[in-house]
Amino acid sequence: MKVLTYTLGPVQANCYILIENNHALIIDPGDSFDIQKLIDQENITIDAIVLTHVHFDHFSGLESLCKNISCDIYCNEKEFDFFMNPYLNASSHFMYPVTYSCQPIAVKEGVIKIGTFEMEAIYCPGHTTGSTVYRYKNLLFTGDVLFKGSIGRCDLETGSFTEMKKSIQKIKEIKENLYILPGHGPLSTLDEEKKENPYF
Repeated sequence: MKVLTYTLGPVQANCYILIENNHALIIDPGDSFDIQKLIDQENITIDAIVLTHVHFDHFSGLESLCKNISCDIYCNEKEFDFFMNPYLNASSHFMYPVTYSCQPIAVKEGVIKIGTFEMEAIYCPGHTTGSTVYRYKNLLFTGDVLFKGSIGRCDLETGSFTEMKKSIQKIKEIKENLYILPGHGPLSTLDEEKKENPYF
């Protein structure tokens, strides 16, 4: 197993490439990058693109990527309408409006199969109404729910601090010490967050 990290876009969002057995998932492509170079260098097949939530800084790379590869896009169905709504996807708050027309596949909470990957989808609203954390083995891709030492903002459209507190409690109840791969900033571990993060 291998994870590559690209820090992309105007607000420096983390895009992760999860690779195993020559297959890969792209998680939160916030801007364009040379996908063909990646495919050639790593000798991989891209199984799918997975979004933790549908804010512009986590999906703005879709248009460029989907011109070069053909694969499904997965996200929580509560945010399907975010793609074409700059207010909901937060692009209207930060820069020029961003939209993208697509037909995503709905992610349901629980164990899911995406391509060759079996993951656990953990519904964690608070930053947005459909925010979803993905666990793969000892990795936890937390999007903008959980950062090193902090949590995501709850003041944008569909955000809720009340829901965020419930989501953090749900993550806190995980017993294993997983690696935290957040949507922004440095990596962490769940044990470290339980000790140091004031929101825990």
